Amino acid sequence: MLRWEYKVVSLRAGHYTEALNEYGRDGWELVSVASEVRDPPAPPPERGGTGLPMPRAFGRLTDAAAKLNTLTAGESTDAQADTPSTTLLWVLRRPLDEE
Repeated sequence: MLRWEYKVVSLRAGHYTEALNEYGRDGWELVSVASEVRDPPAPPPERGGTGLPMPRAFGRLTDAAAKLNTLTAGESTDAQADTPSTTLLWVLRRPLDEE
């Protein structure tokens, strides 16, 4: 009975052919390509949202930093932060050596 070894890799954009040819030379066969969707990170908790007591001075610093970030962040940065990112995962296999 033939047994397989599997590997799942994420390849750098623009270097798919080069990387797949290298894996092929090492005996790997491409089985499938799947996408992994990552949700955007959750927004930071509001002041006091961590459940830990925080001195008022730190709350003011947090508020000031948040306001500064909104002033310096462009619209494109906000749009990118709110959209999920997708990574292609390449599923490879090669036969296990029979012992």
